[in-house]
Amino acid sequence: MKIYARQGDLVIEKLAKPLGGEMVARADVVFGGDSSGHRHRLKGAVLVSSENIGRRTRFRLLAPTELVHEKPDGHKTQTMDAGDYEIRPLRERGSQDDRAVED
Repeated sequence: MKIYARQGDLVIEKLAKPLGGEMVARADVVFGGDSSGHRHRLKGAVLVSSENIGRRTRFRLLAPTELVHEKPDGHKTQTMDAGDYEIRPLRERGSQDDRAVED
């Protein structure tokens, strides 16, 4: 995997290998908001993997798709190419613990 993009406290990684297993078609997939409570949304059709782990979501885009932030003056919209991805909250690692990054 390699980091494809970031939007606030979310990290988007493009997967090197295609997803396997069952995929469920969904529209306008929403990801949990950051510390401000604003959500992130993939606009349009998305195939979501049934093999998601914790707060990591794996999905397939069949066409370029926008990831938007609900806050009007929030994060820049990311246009994502077709492909397989994983999106997850960003974590900070320190000398004591790791924690969720607050945006």
